[in-house]
Amino acid sequence: MKKFIYTLFLVGFVCQFSMAQVYVMANAETISTCTGLFVDPGGSNGNYGTNLNMVYTICPDMSTGTHTQLSFAGVNLGPGEDILFYDGNSTAAPLIFSYSDLDPGTTEFIAQASVINTDNGCLTVEFISDGAGVGAGWGATITCIPACQNFFSKIISAVPAIDPVDTGYIDLCPGQILQLFGGADYIQNNINYTQSDFTTTYEWQFGDGDIAYGPTVVHKYLEPGGYILELKLKDILGCKNTNYLRQRVRVSPRPVFDLGSPIPPICAGDTVVLNSVVNVTDTTLNLSVVSDTMYFAVGDIRADSIALPDGVGVTYSSELTTSQFGPGLTLTDVSQLQGICVNMEHSWMHDLQIWITCPNGQSTILQQQVFLGFCNLGEPIDNDGTNPTGGVGYDYCWTPTATNGNWSQVFQSGGTIQVGGLNTMPPGDYTPFESFSNLIGCPLNGDWTLSVLDNWGSDNGFVYSWGIDFASYLYPEAESFKSEQIKKQWLPKRN
Repeated sequence: MKKFIYTLFLVGFVCQFSMAQVYVMANAETISTCTGLFVDPGGSNGNYGTNLNMVYTICPDMSTGTHTQLSFAGVNLGPGEDILFYDGNSTAAPLIFSYSDLDPGTTEFIAQASVINTDNGCLTVEFISDGAGVGAGWGATITCIPACQNFFSKIISAVPAIDPVDTGYIDLCPGQILQLFGGADYIQNNINYTQSDFTTTYEWQFGDGDIAYGPTVVHKYLEPGGYILELKLKDILGCKNTNYLRQRVRVSPRPVFDLGSPIPPICAGDTVVLNSVVNVTDTTLNLSVVSDTMYFAVGDIRADSIALPDGVGVTYSSELTTSQFGPGLTLTDVSQLQGICVNMEHSWMHDLQIWITCPNGQSTILQQQVFLGFCNLGEPIDNDGTNPTGGVGYDYCWTPTATNGNWSQVFQSGGTIQVGGLNTMPPGDYTPFESFSNLIGCPLNGDWTLSVLDNWGSDNGFVYSWGIDFASYLYPEAESFKSEQIKKQWLPKRN
């Protein structure tokens, strides 16, 4: 808790936001940029044409890095069509790879100018379509990075195993232990620096909000349903793996027992015939055992337990990757972003500035740091120094339809509650400090980053989890599955 009295506090804060540029592929064109969205010749909302052979070169403007990187999500191409990537400013440069080299059905990957690039970090893209069917194309976020060495993440093995190995599922029961053994292929190791598992960060995102670190991890899914498991790597320079590893996990629903034909009255010594069926419902039988249909989850949440130790002027950040939307889709209306939610605690709300950054770099401020007086977020443990001890997080959401105003407005209007005799911001929905309209034009797919800046000393806290909720109609139809009962057995009642 703050122990000081401030006689005057004046903040000048100026931000300028601009909508990121959408670059539609055109033939024989070269651009220089480190931001924006690169889409297929059909644009963000249309299909590309037939019989195309187009070449497009993207060079860094050196504002944020020296080498061009394209992060693709939601790629949709027709059969026989291809995207080729060249490590330079023309198709005469070395071919890095083509989309057809990737596993069939791949929708997410990274293409980037490599560490051996001699053409000022430029990346050339060639697109070829045939005369048959067309697809929705792609959307790729443009960024600039240091001279990274390409490398890939992989699951070496899993227990239970992936079935089939290349394109299958991991099937589990609720509460069953899953063991995962990850690895990396350092295909350009030692060209410019040394990569190894000892200096690479392994981050597993399990799709249920939990995260674990290290090459080998274990996890339990407690609830039935479908989950997408991801493995993300960062090497010693902070460079990311250039593939997106997304493994589907099916956690079986518990069987549902439906009673059908009743058992007639019986006396001691009578013989009773019981009949049952599995996987279908038959009301003429005594018992039917079926399974509910399960769906793969939509929406994104990250449980990260981000410590916010006391650090004046220090920014703490957490990334959440979205990838289930159609290629090239962007936010076109604030109503499509239904909420950004956090579960957090902190011992001095007015320490903090919080903002969200979308995949193309656009951002908006959720909470502005303005000194107004003492107020807690959640129930923090105070006076725990620079190594915070976790308290009780409250659920706070910023939504476009909130009626509460922003945190500072609620504080000024006397809307806080008393917890342990201390002013506390109640959980609930709030208006962001700046409008969500600053995010219009953001790609839906890609890395969304929540950042928290601590501007004053003496206080700390935790962000336990956070997530983004988009309008349901933006999500594709969720994949579903049912578990079949393969064995049935009548057992005597246990005492």
